[in-house]
Amino acid sequence: MQIIDNQRFVIGVLRVSACPCCDEIYYSKTVLDTVMKKLFFVLCMILCVNSIQAQWKVGPKAYAGIVAQGPASIEIMPMTDQKMYYLDFLGSSAVSSLGFMMYNDIGPIFLQAELMATSYRLDFMISDYKKMASGNHVFNEQFYIVEVPVNAGLQIGDFKVGLGPVMEFNLDMDSEMASLDGYRNEVRDLDFSFQALLGYRKGILHIDMKYVNKFSSITDGFALGMDVMKYDGVAHRFQFGLGIAF
Repeated sequence: MQIIDNQRFVIGVLRVSACPCCDEIYYSKTVLDTVMKKLFFVLCMILCVNSIQAQWKVGPKAYAGIVAQGPASIEIMPMTDQKMYYLDFLGSSAVSSLGFMMYNDIGPIFLQAELMATSYRLDFMISDYKKMASGNHVFNEQFYIVEVPVNAGLQIGDFKVGLGPVMEFNLDMDSEMASLDGYRNEVRDLDFSFQALLGYRKGILHIDMKYVNKFSSITDGFALGMDVMKYDGVAHRFQFGLGIAF
């Protein structure tokens, strides 16, 4: 029983010794998450205080976009005595979002918050994995998230430029890789990212382009056994949005 209880610790030691940069990467992500949480809290407090004094405009909004990361091979560091296998990231589907926006302008400054239901798919190809039949096999992972971006920025005429944190609630992830031996879903229930926004406003109409910068790698959401995946590609998103706020 003692060996079983210490299994996770031993695995952690193996990972660190096999990949010395893992601790640094984990620490960096933890720091970024802490910063995003604090920034999100500050902006939410500004929104709450401002909502007491000013009238918000609210309405529906929709986005369409793409995942910016292109196809790439993922380097595998096996932690068992199984034979070498191959894993590739093939690309993604279109990104779609539907929800609501809140907008308020305070002179040259604007505040904009959104509540968006977002979905997209990531595609992978695996070959020579354990007892898998020979050849290349394509698997996809479908993500369903609710994101809450809060932006603050400047209005320049009819244009607006803003920045802000994004809180992402991962509601569900359907993975075809779940059928593989040793697969584990490691998607976090709550994640943070950061976005830059460039928009145009004319009356009640809002046309926005945004870039969502995620901090976690595409392979951080799953594991195959105890193997280390040395890959830093991230599912950053470019999206074009159209909204109406009354």
